[in-house]
Amino acid sequence: MTTSSRITSDQGVVIMQYLARALFAALAVIYFHHADSFFFALPKATPWLLFAAYVGLQLLLLFWRPANGDAFASGLDLLTLGIVLLLDPGNPPPTMALLFIAVLSNGLLHGIKRFLIMLAGAEIVLAFVLPIRLSYVTTPSASASLFLVIALSACMLYFGLMIWRNQALARAALEATWRDPDTDFISREALISTAGWLVPLHDRISSPMTLALVHHDELPQLANRVAHRIRRSDVAARYDKQHLALLLPCTATAAAEQLLNDLRDRHPGLRAAIMTLSDGDAALEQALAHLQSSMARTRDDNDHWLAHAPPMH
Repeated sequence: MTTSSRITSDQGVVIMQYLARALFAALAVIYFHHADSFFFALPKATPWLLFAAYVGLQLLLLFWRPANGDAFASGLDLLTLGIVLLLDPGNPPPTMALLFIAVLSNGLLHGIKRFLIMLAGAEIVLAFVLPIRLSYVTTPSASASLFLVIALSACMLYFGLMIWRNQALARAALEATWRDPDTDFISREALISTAGWLVPLHDRISSPMTLALVHHDELPQLANRVAHRIRRSDVAARYDKQHLALLLPCTATAAAEQLLNDLRDRHPGLRAAIMTLSDGDAALEQALAHLQSSMARTRDDNDHWLAHAPPMH
């Protein structure tokens, strides 16, 4: 397993989250260790005890992995950061940034829904913590804290919009990869990566499967007719700029020819190459390339528009 696959695996992401939490917790402890005092008078060892409890509970969740363990870990983040904000002697408190880092990291890892839930949770924490802090500080310090909260909240909403936009673009890119916009059939990449299992299956059940490659200058119009003529078990795909690929399970050569004749009657200029697979070990991509080479023998006349590809060797 490569390093990238370890990081992108579910276990790798969980470990990476734990290490990030431990790192930010350690930075917070170092910050409090060098602070002269806390916002409220508490024992000097309080940040270390809080650090040990937080890291220990997160480690327990890491190894225990209960149902909804990630949600529990995120809730623990918010609770702990609320306590940290009550300890932070700064005005405005620098540790407030950690609260919004937690929100952003959840959004990047789990999507816009988790981002919005965490953002709402962060605002609830601030709604409890800030009034307590503001009641003990002067007006200038209170204004600075409120400005920081508003500015960070606006930044989070902006980042949330960017997360939503990137997810929408990713879905659109995936759909474009799998679906051809001109014909509404699946793309060549989707055909090759998902339909190859049909070849050995039909060989195992001793049922013929015929492949056809169809050429026409106006594929969208032809695709509309093909969509109404093929069965639910048939597979149609955009092969390239001017070719459609058809996989016709449980179909003999004569039946495939009848289908192609019907399509040519309605769409003059259509040319095609067909082949009934007899080798269950043939790769689908190889078979389609073999059909494409046979297309060179076709011409736009009634006697040579259809080519029968020779058996593959």
